[in-house]
Amino acid sequence: MEDKISAEYARLKALFQNVEPTKAELVDDLILKAAFLKVELTGIEDKVKRYGSVERSSKGNVRQSLYYKTYLQSLSVYQSIIRTLNAIIGKDNIDEDDEFDEFISESNE
Repeated sequence: MEDKISAEYARLKALFQNVEPTKAELVDDLILKAAFLKVELTGIEDKVKRYGSVERSSKGNVRQSLYYKTYLQSLSVYQSIIRTLNAIIGKDNIDEDDEFDEFISESNE
């Protein structure tokens, strides 16, 4: 599990290579939490697929399974973290012109 978390952390951290270093350092712990949640969500999702999202009690009552409730709560937190990280990337990413940008500016001249 640690290997998967480390790989996801490295993937997310790479997205911050063009962000102001102090801000990238500030959100480092948040990136680690996002990596952890991503790996956890995958494991919980497998359990939901295997056991379903609904449990039946011995009395015949139906309710959401604990796995499904945990999945939904974790997914909500993960989405919030990703939204926050994305906002930071969007505001602080150094947007260098690429070939497409150069093409657009040449065609507007």
